[in-house]
Amino acid sequence: MTERTSPVVVGVDGSPDARAAVRAGAREAHDRAAPLELVLAFPWPEGARVPAPPGFDGRAVLRTMAELALESAAAAATEAGVVAEVRTRVVDGRPVDVLAAASQSAALLCLGTQGVGAVRDILLGSTAAALVRASACPVLLVPRRLGSFVQEGRGVVVGLSGGPGDGDLLATAFAAAEARGSELVAVHAWRHRVPGPEHVAVDPLISESDVLRREQAYLDDALDGWPDRYPAVPVRRVVEHDRPAAALVAAALTAQLLVVGHRQRGALDQLGSVAHAVVHRSAAPVLVVPLHRRVGQPA
Repeated sequence: MTERTSPVVVGVDGSPDARAAVRAGAREAHDRAAPLELVLAFPWPEGARVPAPPGFDGRAVLRTMAELALESAAAAATEAGVVAEVRTRVVDGRPVDVLAAASQSAALLCLGTQGVGAVRDILLGSTAAALVRASACPVLLVPRRLGSFVQEGRGVVVGLSGGPGDGDLLATAFAAAEARGSELVAVHAWRHRVPGPEHVAVDPLISESDVLRREQAYLDDALDGWPDRYPAVPVRRVVEHDRPAAALVAAALTAQLLVVGHRQRGALDQLGSVAHAVVHRSAAPVLVVPLHRRVGQPA
């Protein structure tokens, strides 16, 4: 018996932004040779009363509209050239609950950045933060400002902090760059003058050039061995004395994908400041990778 490939799941709501997410998800499914699963969360359970004119079953009408939205999304996926299986599901429940449950068996969860109706402002409000926090798999957020998105962008950008999660980010970013036949741009930025925690006292004897060399060494250490595993992926290193979010947004202006991490510590955890800023400002799709705390690692 062959192992079933985990699907790429897309949250659908009938909005233009959701259609953009469907197209992005279709390309991901194609690259992974994975099934594409289109999921629409239907927030009116069986027996719920939905206001409607006399003689109309409001819930039944909305259910039909939901199914039509899924049919349209499936057609958009086909137009995008998906060769793998396409499945559609209408699931009763809140969008966060439905999509978080779907992420348990998914390889990737794709979301548009602004929806309509029950999933309105999926990125800009609390719903997206909750989904990124709760998702068991990486989350691909497709930009809301389609006019600023470079359709034929080049390269995959990944933000590295020098922390224990860099390995997970590099594994995801290198695989994405290899699938796209593009370069990988590894970005490391810092705000404080001395490498390390910001509360460390500044040593006046350390020059700016010394600091830059140390930060470059951090990036080189993080990348050590990875180019050998992916010899077909050219690697470009970027080290900036800047806010990490600003450096990443600038580096990804013409990129195909921006990869960032989100440290998952607990059920009430919030989206990290860098990931939060990048998600709101990036013109490229943003892939948020969950970085689970390992045993013995401080919270």
